Amino acid sequence: MTQQEKSKPRWVKDQLSQWHKLTKELGKGGQGIVYRTSDPELLVKIPLKNHKEIIDKAEVKQFKEQLERLYLLPLNNEMHITRPLYLLEEQAGYVMQMMQDMQPIGEWLPQHFSNLNKEKQNEYKPPAWISKKLNPDAAYALAMYAKLGGTKRRLELLSQTAIELLRLHSVGVIFMDISSENIFCSASPTHSEVWMIDADNMRFEAVHAKSGVITPQYGAPEVVKGEDGARVVSDAYSLSLLGFKMLIMSGAFDGQRFVDAQDDDWAADDSENKDASLEVQAEQGELPFIFDAEDDSNRKADNGLPSHLVLTPSLLGFFQKMFGEGRTAPWRRPSLHSLPRLLASAADSSIQCRCGMSYYYQYSNPEQSCPYCNHQHQKLLVVNSYFYTSEGVSEMAWTWVSPFIDGQDLRLPRRLSGCFDIDSHNAPMLEINQVEQDWFIYVSAEDIRVDVTDNSGRFRPLISQWLLEREQLEEGVQLYLHAPYSMVIEIKVHKNNAI
Repeated sequence: MTQQEKSKPRWVKDQLSQWHKLTKELGKGGQGIVYRTSDPELLVKIPLKNHKEIIDKAEVKQFKEQLERLYLLPLNNEMHITRPLYLLEEQAGYVMQMMQDMQPIGEWLPQHFSNLNKEKQNEYKPPAWISKKLNPDAAYALAMYAKLGGTKRRLELLSQTAIELLRLHSVGVIFMDISSENIFCSASPTHSEVWMIDADNMRFEAVHAKSGVITPQYGAPEVVKGEDGARVVSDAYSLSLLGFKMLIMSGAFDGQRFVDAQDDDWAADDSENKDASLEVQAEQGELPFIFDAEDDSNRKADNGLPSHLVLTPSLLGFFQKMFGEGRTAPWRRPSLHSLPRLLASAADSSIQCRCGMSYYYQYSNPEQSCPYCNHQHQKLLVVNSYFYTSEGVSEMAWTWVSPFIDGQDLRLPRRLSGCFDIDSHNAPMLEINQVEQDWFIYVSAEDIRVDVTDNSGRFRPLISQWLLEREQLEEGVQLYLHAPYSMVIEIKVHKNNAI
């Protein structure tokens, strides 16, 4: 085949006799290839079998029947699933809608300098805050980690991804083939919308199924080994594998044993499955988690980011349970219902730095500085909410932190109210706005009643907005929420003592 023939545009026709020009390969996996088209709002998915397009007429018919069964699933418009718009004519495949300004979640996975072409390698200039002692791959991966929003951005996207998966599970449907190419996220840092683009394999959870569809590196052990079909618990395991790698920049089982294996003789391997590679052993659940609480034989190597910089204790505990006892006992895996809240809580207690990275607010530390570039924000707005009982204020419910910068309006999310509703947790509940030198607190949630403290320290209903002096914010103000729970919210501007 000549180079001219290779570059010749490809056209496909759908069942409505509309022609679509395939312009760029957007993603490729074992189940198919997704193409961009000349229409920016449309994609084309062409399935693969044994890494080749399906051309057998009987198999094409079977594929189309499989897609038609998708319309029998109880999906609704609130679920962010890009379902097929039209089937292709005379071949397997379909047209689906492309969400604007979206990109695969795989863009947030580790990226390596050695994978760039020579031109891009020459153009790349590492940020000044990255140590020159790092090897080029590690330095580039860290630079890209920061460029795409650091840990905070990843926590926000993963929280919404878990919510979208929960919406499916709530009606008994599993996604099955979770991978870095099947989930699309908002490219803009001001949005955290998530869509799942590959609906081919969705089905009702089947108790007695013995097979499932997976993407290598993201399958649950029982599905990889063919012992069980995909279920809710295997979906949760697959998403956890993806999320952990996005945060840490290392696989959940890419520990010291992988590093040691480069020099060791395989004859010294004392695992049950000596003939399988470490990658296969990891996928089959035969290797310990790199942060396993009971077994450190595959502890984290000198790769990726330290856990204390990217994982809260609660998130680390979730992953330890998922990849520890849950690795070989699916019924002992933590519920996916807890994950969106854990991720959102971690994101809200993260401080975004100007270098692109983020770091966790430390309650007991008077100096909050970025561990990557040492920059310190002069002031931080810290919001804490507490449950209020007949005995007074009890345990803390939520913490939300943000740099406090003149001219920057702030929106406090509804989850500060103590209720984490997957449909509305991210909606603004309170807004703090600046007009010239004055600051105002405004209640943007119409169904929430808020009281504020007056000059005598007593609570009174907040009507319209509350004018605050800068000194009041620095001293701290308290609000009282009546519903859905009785809550006390403390808002205070903290100065960094080292400034």
